[in-house]
Amino acid sequence: MTGSELTWQDLDRLISSNGLTDQGVETTRWALMRLRMLLGDSWLARQYRKQGWVPGELLFAGTHVYGLPHALWFILRLDRAVTEPTFTKIRAELRRGADPSMWRHTLLQLEVARAAQDRGSIATFEPAIPGSSRHGDLLIDGDTDRPWMVETTTVPRAAVDRDWQSYEDGLMAAIRQIELRHNVTCTVGLDGHMVKDDTQAWLDAVEAAAESTTGSVGANPVPSEIGVVTVHTGAVPVGTVRFTGAVQQRDGWRRLGRTLSAKAAQVRGPWPAWIRVDCLDGLFQFTDWAKLEPQERLAEIAAAIRELVQWPENAEGVVLSTGPAVGLGATDPTAETATTHTSDGSFVRRLLAPHLCRETLVIPLRNHDNERTGWWEHAYAGEPGWLDQDLVAAGQPRLQDLRKGPSTP
Repeated sequence: MTGSELTWQDLDRLISSNGLTDQGVETTRWALMRLRMLLGDSWLARQYRKQGWVPGELLFAGTHVYGLPHALWFILRLDRAVTEPTFTKIRAELRRGADPSMWRHTLLQLEVARAAQDRGSIATFEPAIPGSSRHGDLLIDGDTDRPWMVETTTVPRAAVDRDWQSYEDGLMAAIRQIELRHNVTCTVGLDGHMVKDDTQAWLDAVEAAAESTTGSVGANPVPSEIGVVTVHTGAVPVGTVRFTGAVQQRDGWRRLGRTLSAKAAQVRGPWPAWIRVDCLDGLFQFTDWAKLEPQERLAEIAAAIRELVQWPENAEGVVLSTGPAVGLGATDPTAETATTHTSDGSFVRRLLAPHLCRETLVIPLRNHDNERTGWWEHAYAGEPGWLDQDLVAAGQPRLQDLRKGPSTP
């Protein structure tokens, strides 16, 4: 790092930290060069200076097996989106620096645009809704009977959860700096969180351990009351988990219901409308609902969505997703593939890349045979092939050729 500023050279050093094949390093460098061209040479420093963070998609591309797909998804989709004139405003906002909310929103817009590409449809961004002063997030045309609107949103972690994430993001950013300063690799396992002064004292101890390892080879654990950071000199053993965060438990419907009610008011207009929601608040992970079988989950969530939210007539359905969720050990596509159809909707689970799974629920509000219900189902069922398709189209190797060793975390 250079002072408090993150540089493109820092990212290059991170992608060269022994996790990628030579071709993987070359491809990731190519992708970062594309990002520099799309957002500008000064974007990275401006993003870090104005917002105080850099998206993990970029920081972890070379060090975490599930980080590289995230980085490539974003850059390849951005590269395509900038050719669409209606994306110009979003691109300008990104260049000014994105807070986490805007970043997640843009990722979701790009994802839906990629789904449209998969289905042979055309996606335009932020269309003006006729008869109102409002804008939607995307307008989809082609492959169904008429144009239709998609409103994208994320149910983020609650304030306590954002503080939780901010703590872990800040800790990992500090660890990354220690790695860069001393040419070491750190693995982190957390059981909880500490106050700022205690955390800094732990980081100081990690830094001291990293300094003392100069010229040696091995693993040096630095424990604290909330976990352990292990400082590795030399190569980290294949299969080593680089980061394990502390466990949380959370509520389910309440925040999702509020989000959907707000979106229901926003989508009123002449176009058929769908709400696409990424639930990052723990609904799919830390609730009793998440433990149910797919058909039971569909029945419960569909009843709540249909009965507890006041929908305008043009609203046709809701698509809920985990987002690309880390599932350590998930590497077998057959084991991770599941599709369930009921009168309440559809459940789709797919392995997107090693250790990254998505669960998607497609909930029509009224007519289950609506053709756009099938549009969503088929798009997300085919999502595992998108990244390799986009890499090949860009003249790059497939994902499996970019990382060293077996598909381990």
